[in-house]
Amino acid sequence: MDLRNRDFIELVKRTREKFGISIAEAHDLIFADDEVRRFIAIRINQDPECRAQAIRDLRDQGERSRFARQGDRIVFRRSDGQRE
Repeated sequence: MDLRNRDFIELVKRTREKFGISIAEAHDLIFADDEVRRFIAIRINQDPECRAQAIRDLRDQGERSRFARQGDRIVFRRSDGQRE
């Protein structure tokens, strides 16, 4: 899978438009897919822009963030990629 940052933004936009949902709900749908979640987990720890977005989510959402820190790595808090 070759998903660039801009591609992910477009995927979120298209998902929102198709289902008439919020950004958070679009993320829930997208991150429900195991393959996408594995790919994003790698990107978060290798791509500075992805990492910055995950850190921002951690800062803004705290314990409600879908991400957590494990040492120097950022991981999905739950194995299904959902917030709650």
